[in-house]
Amino acid sequence: MHRFFSSPQKATYGLLSFLCVLNTLFFVALQAKSLSFLRIGLSNDFFYAGFLILIVLSVGAIAFFTKKFQWQREVRTFLLLFAPSLILLGYGLSQSNNFHYFFWLILGLSVILTGILFSLHFAKNERAYATEKEAPLSLISWIKKQGLVTLGLVAIFTLIFFGFGLNKLTKYAAVDEPLWLDGRINRYWANIEDQNWRKTNVSDKPGVTVAILTGPGLFFKPAKEFDDTKFEGPLFHASPNIESFYFAYRFPLLLAITLLLPLFYFFLEGLIGKKSALISYALIATSPVLIGISKIINPDSLLWIFTPLSLLSYLLYQKSDRFRYIVFSGIFLGLALLTKYVANIAIVYLIALIFLEYLYHPKITKQDVSLYIKRALGHLAFIVFFALTTFYCLMPAVWINPLQLLESTLMSQAFEKVAPLFLVLLGLIILDQWLNKTRFLKIILQFFSGWKQALALFFGTVFLGAILFTLGNTWSGMYFYDFMRLLSSPKNILLHSDYFGVFLTNFYPFVFAIIPVMLLGLIVSPFFFLRKNFYESQALRLSLYLLLFIFLYYIGSSINGVASTVRYQIMLFPVAAIISGIALTEGFSMLQKRFSLLHKVPFNVFVLLIGLSGFASLFLTPFPLSYASSLLPKAYSLDLKDMGPGSYEIAKILNSLPNAEKLKIWTDKDGVCKFFVGNCERGFDSYALHSYNYDYIVVSSVRKNRTTGMLRSKVEKDPTTIPIHTYYDRNDPAFAVYINGRSSHFVKAFAFPKKKD
Repeated sequence: MHRFFSSPQKATYGLLSFLCVLNTLFFVALQAKSLSFLRIGLSNDFFYAGFLILIVLSVGAIAFFTKKFQWQREVRTFLLLFAPSLILLGYGLSQSNNFHYFFWLILGLSVILTGILFSLHFAKNERAYATEKEAPLSLISWIKKQGLVTLGLVAIFTLIFFGFGLNKLTKYAAVDEPLWLDGRINRYWANIEDQNWRKTNVSDKPGVTVAILTGPGLFFKPAKEFDDTKFEGPLFHASPNIESFYFAYRFPLLLAITLLLPLFYFFLEGLIGKKSALISYALIATSPVLIGISKIINPDSLLWIFTPLSLLSYLLYQKSDRFRYIVFSGIFLGLALLTKYVANIAIVYLIALIFLEYLYHPKITKQDVSLYIKRALGHLAFIVFFALTTFYCLMPAVWINPLQLLESTLMSQAFEKVAPLFLVLLGLIILDQWLNKTRFLKIILQFFSGWKQALALFFGTVFLGAILFTLGNTWSGMYFYDFMRLLSSPKNILLHSDYFGVFLTNFYPFVFAIIPVMLLGLIVSPFFFLRKNFYESQALRLSLYLLLFIFLYYIGSSINGVASTVRYQIMLFPVAAIISGIALTEGFSMLQKRFSLLHKVPFNVFVLLIGLSGFASLFLTPFPLSYASSLLPKAYSLDLKDMGPGSYEIAKILNSLPNAEKLKIWTDKDGVCKFFVGNCERGFDSYALHSYNYDYIVVSSVRKNRTTGMLRSKVEKDPTTIPIHTYYDRNDPAFAVYINGRSSHFVKAFAFPKKKD
């Protein structure tokens, strides 16, 4: 028992703990075969009563011996009393599936409560190492520090994000959304209501945050009322209420993202000051692809929010030593894992940040390596603890299957190829810390410390070189790598290229899916690493760290043999905005020092110009998720696996035709059927391919490869098959929608000649 307990306390607590173990042992024995020799009776009712009595007696004993109430101490005592019983209960739960889920929940909550107590104790001890001794600002003081102009600009950029997100929110049918609208969202909440915890794992993403944030839509538009939005049979007729259905589910998601968005400014302001934070925030809030993805019910809509916020929160802790940011980092990491398992890369990156901070942070470099690594591993452990706690609380399937936590991290599909290397490296770090007092790591860090400027220049040069190569290769007609062909099959790219080609292909959507002024900042950013001791600047240090995060992400995707489309690398765009924002701020400061005329230009005017450039790009981009920079030749596009742009627009044109309700069309784009008021056919069954009574054939550029591959051989074998694949290369459509004005990205409707009798 605890060393501060008196003898009567020890005796009392010891007796209660023993009785609880005895009660638990007999209780577990009724279910566990390995303990069958201890079975007493056939019913658990007696032992349930025993648990209740022992809990009451334990609380009473703690209250009796307590002279001055301290909740942390009393809760710790209670957990110590029941710790042996909880261990025994855990063994029993592992031996049988017949226990009520309530016991799994009790065990899980006990572990969480123990972790919280440890974290409070750790946070108290960490205050001795704080590098910032001043007290944190109150909310009112923080607002005064920012100023009304700065906060006004943050509000304006936030409203721009929300306004463009709200624009045409219901006027498209996104690919993959039916999986959520017609099933996963409703199943998650229905299983919660039915206490069917095991089935709350509704997706392999897992996308739980998507189901939670879109859940309010069920109150306004229950999924069962919109069964007519599902495809049944060969013909489909649009539902007249489809747009209200979309709004009910998309709006809560967009609203939640908008409310979370200002956290980027809050964290960045604490890290790099309000000037760089404001420019970065302007670039994030006016990014077309980020606004575009936020309009779609998909895990990627939230992944770009949660993952970067987790990383920024950890870095903010490194600067301020305030434990709250460890908690925030863990919570956001947990939400990211609940959204999409690819967020596991953040755990690898957090480990990398431990060593990057020691190499580049001026104050941390002076610390003892062993002590620093010990503390840093403690920080990481608590981040993972809060992440898994968040995951546990919001994923009820974990309550009765705790192994799901492993399946969501080390055993996840996104992590399986790097998990062995990750575990080996982490194990070596811990062994070196424990057995060798970090001597080996100290040698490595001291070696790289002498080369840290060169390392930064190396990565900056490679980053700049990859961007310039992407620009040059694209402008020269894709002579070296055909990025569009490689991205058309992102999960099979290794069939057509090597790993280096995969790495470079990732830069194609990255470079051209951002507005030109952001690209300018990215191109300029590596030049600041030429400054002697650049790492003494918190902002430039952050710029390097985030640049390395992009490298890590691309290396990971290359190892997994997957090319990163715009949607697959959506979490990198806020990271790119921050790097660019820092570079643009530093560049503006340099120009002000060199040119006297710029002294008269207030910084907020510069911020407005940056914001206006983003606003202009949004204003000229009808389909924001399919945005492509003006630097990309019109013959090329980025959204080679689009999420449904153009469906509404082509359907609207067809709906305006005389007797539209009597028309019949075939389309390769399911979203068209969601809005077309006539008869809509899709698919490649025999009936569809031999029905010559269509009025229009509607095809889209993104389905060209798939349709051609499926139909070419069929047409050769049976000439009566409609050669739909030939329509993709025709230039005589009756109607056409060119996505953001690009000839390579289209939805076309061709008049279909009636077959003569």
